[in-house]
Amino acid sequence: MAKSKNIFVCIGAIHHDYLLNLKKSIIYKRTNPIIHHSRIGGVAYNVAELISIFEKIQFYSLSIDKELQNKISKNISIKKINNEKSDRYYVALSDKNNKFVLGLANTDVYENIKYYKPLNIINKYIIFDLNFSKDFIENAINKLSNRNKIVVCATSVHKVLKIKTIINQIDIIFINKSELIRLTNTHSIENGVKKILKLNNKIKVIATNSNNNVIFGDNNSIIKLKPPKIQVKNENGAGDALAGMMLYLLSKGYKKEQILKYSVACGSYYANGNRLSSKKDLKKIKNISKHVILK
Repeated sequence: MAKSKNIFVCIGAIHHDYLLNLKKSIIYKRTNPIIHHSRIGGVAYNVAELISIFEKIQFYSLSIDKELQNKISKNISIKKINNEKSDRYYVALSDKNNKFVLGLANTDVYENIKYYKPLNIINKYIIFDLNFSKDFIENAINKLSNRNKIVVCATSVHKVLKIKTIINQIDIIFINKSELIRLTNTHSIENGVKKILKLNNKIKVIATNSNNNVIFGDNNSIIKLKPPKIQVKNENGAGDALAGMMLYLLSKGYKKEQILKYSVACGSYYANGNRLSSKKDLKKIKNISKHVILK
């Protein structure tokens, strides 16, 4: 796909994320003090938010209210798949050491919507999360894969099986270890990547394992990347930041080693509690990338 502007489209979830961080060790069946943060979330939205720093992007989702609309970047253009309004959100709980404990999703409305406007998209990177129904995702990817680059963010172990029968239609997949093992029915991240590459020799697989190694696999090679040592403050959204950075750099024709190092560095930057706010911040990512090791 030729390098150009405005080539990104997202199809997925937009809602509030509520991030709860325990102040002390958890006491079961008792009130536990927390630190509370909130932001706009949804896997596809997190990816879109990062890309929107550099490029304009279209986003297909359910209807959103004025409160959310006013917080969204002007570079993200919302296209409503359905006009029905609904309350939907995600809650993440982390312990006092910032380790993820539990995620709770009130997002069934995405799967339950039966009517969608037809999608007519050509020559784009189309980024799916897996919040919509299996039928919608299968039909949309089958229809759009011939004339676009299809990107999937696996979203959760409960939803990843939605793409099991259409893995050969996907160009790029971002997936964590638990999702990968669930999808491939293997016992290790390396074997899971190899199995996907056997099913689709044109796909790029990016598999994350928390703050441990990231594995990139394509038909040419499998590469392990060791992220820089950081103090993890919030893992939520770090993998999505990695995905957003990688897709942007791919679209701009960066060299493979740069793409991999910058993307892993960006994920680490977000896990450390930081966020990109302008194009100038890319310099910070480039500096961090010097500490990413390729194996």
